[in-house]
Amino acid sequence: MKFRQIEAFRYIMLRGTTAAAATEMHVSQPAVSRLLSDLEYSLGFSLFDRRKGRLYPTHEAAEFFRSVEESFLGLEKLESVAAKIRTRTPSEIKIASTSAIASTLLPLALQEHKKYFPDERVTIHTDSMSELVMKLQTNSVDLAIGLELPQLIGIEREFIGNARFVFAARSDHPLAKKEVITAQDLIGESVLTVVDNSPIYWSELGGALSSVKPLIKQSIMIDTSHTGYAMIAAGMAVGVLEPFAARVWKGNDVVIRPFDPAIYYPYGLAYPTNTRQHKSLYSLTETIRNVAQSMAEFNNDCIVMRK
Repeated sequence: MKFRQIEAFRYIMLRGTTAAAATEMHVSQPAVSRLLSDLEYSLGFSLFDRRKGRLYPTHEAAEFFRSVEESFLGLEKLESVAAKIRTRTPSEIKIASTSAIASTLLPLALQEHKKYFPDERVTIHTDSMSELVMKLQTNSVDLAIGLELPQLIGIEREFIGNARFVFAARSDHPLAKKEVITAQDLIGESVLTVVDNSPIYWSELGGALSSVKPLIKQSIMIDTSHTGYAMIAAGMAVGVLEPFAARVWKGNDVVIRPFDPAIYYPYGLAYPTNTRQHKSLYSLTETIRNVAQSMAEFNNDCIVMRK
C-alpha cells in the first residue's frame, strides 16, 4: 500500500470518477485505474463495483475512506502548520540590553524598525552583563546588546565596533576647561569606580588609571553609567565612562572630553545558539548596526567607534 494509491482512491471517492481524479493528480486516467487496482490487490478486498463503466463504492470502501480522510486531514493540518512556520514573523521580539544602550542607541534603532514592523510587540529587559548572559543561555530573549561578551556556551556573538570611553565632569568643574583629559589631571579628584561581577571587563580602564591610583579618591562605586553620570551631574565626582549615555546627560550640566590614553571597549550583539534569524530580527540587527555607526560619526556626541 503506497501513498500515491491512497491518494488516487481518495480523489475517486471525492470526485466520483477516475477522469476527475486524474485531473486532480495531474496524471492520465489509465494511471489512476492502475493505482486503484494495485491498492485493491494490496488490501485484499474490492473498493468499487464496476457497472457499465461506472464505479460504485463498496461498504468496505466507505469504511476505509473514513480512516483515509482522517489521515489526510491530519496531513493537511501539518502542511498548514509548516506553511505558517515558513512565512511567520513573530509578533514579539525580546531584547536584553545594558541601561546605556537601552536609553540611547536602542530607541533610535526601534524608531526606524517600527516603520517596517509597526504591529510587532517589543519587550526590553535592562540588565547587567551577568543577567544578560543568563537570559541568552536560557533562551529568554531573542537578542542582547551591550559590551561584547567573551566566548560562552549557548551564545552566538556579532561584533559592532569599539567605543571610546570619555571623561565626564560637571560643567563648572575646573577640568571642564581642558580640551583633553589625562590620568595626571585626575590627581586629587574623586573618581568614580565601576563595580561588576566580571571585573575583567574593566581591566583596560583600571590600567589607564593605575599610575595615579594612590593619588585619586575612589569612594563612590557604581554599576551603571547612568548612575555615574547622575553622580557627576550632582558634583559628587568625575569619571571615565562609556559614551552612549552621555547623550542623555549633556543637557544636565555634564560636559564630555576625550580621555588620553584612549580607552576602547568592544560592543556587540548576541543571540542564543541555534536560533533562527527571522526577517524582523535580521532587519532590527541591521538597523542597530547602522544607528551605531551614525552615532559614531556624530562627533558632538563624543561617540567614537572603530572596527
